[in-house]
Amino acid sequence: MLRTLLFFAGFALFLAQACQPPISIKHINGLTGLDSVFYAGVAEDPRTLDLREARHLARIKVGDFGVTLDCRYADALGHATRVARRMGGNLLVITEHTRNTVKSNCHRIKANVYRVPKLEGMENRIWWHPERRLLGGDLRGKRDSFPPAALPQIKTEISGRLGGDYYNEAFARTETIFYCDSTYPPATDPQRETWILRRAQAHFDLSELHARRLKAAVAELGPNLDALVKQIAPLTVRQQTLLRTEQESLEADITKSGDAKDQILARWETQIARELAALGSYAGELRVDLRVKKKK
Repeated sequence: MLRTLLFFAGFALFLAQACQPPISIKHINGLTGLDSVFYAGVAEDPRTLDLREARHLARIKVGDFGVTLDCRYADALGHATRVARRMGGNLLVITEHTRNTVKSNCHRIKANVYRVPKLEGMENRIWWHPERRLLGGDLRGKRDSFPPAALPQIKTEISGRLGGDYYNEAFARTETIFYCDSTYPPATDPQRETWILRRAQAHFDLSELHARRLKAAVAELGPNLDALVKQIAPLTVRQQTLLRTEQESLEADITKSGDAKDQILARWETQIARELAALGSYAGELRVDLRVKKKK
């Protein structure tokens, strides 16, 4: 009897571990001794980087057992950046990205972890984080490649997906991304550059606000797996549409404000910050407990 229990316990432990992607780490020159960091950026094209002042900490590989859960590209990046942050790395440089087409559809990556003096201008895409505000060098678009416009365009994006084992729990994850090449800095005018950067950050923060609203809408479904699975996609599409509508309202307010552009932008910044704080409980991953509660 004891052997049987030990066998099933060991088998259950194996399945639990197999559902997580295997992560291998090769430290460069031993342990780093660095403090962990709150944010690690992702660079997907090493050819665009100047890493002469960077400290190379480790190489990471996120693999796949063939039964791994939650293994989309975003999940693989999430696993890798968590490891990078724990060792004090603030930049993950992807060197290889493949997708398993035999055993599963899981994404696998290889990457180098660096500690860089500053992330400004290092990333093509920036994931929203309160510790990672936009800087001038993050507006990486080339002015000549855009059509003439009074204000440069800005591209942000939110996405939502459901994961988990669908037995004990499910979770809703969102991504809020700013595309650095979608916009450009103004001509040499420090005052205008500051305003353009504030405007870009307002769009980015507004996008994160809608990502939190999406998770709040998912939370209202409660521990109903069928509803969660069926509703996550339409709820995401709905919130993406609402985001675009509100971004258009922001731009319309700025455009018609004339010389009051600064005041209008400040009003939007204040309102967005207030609502982000109110939805602070939805800043991270939303977990839903699916276990049946015992009746007392």
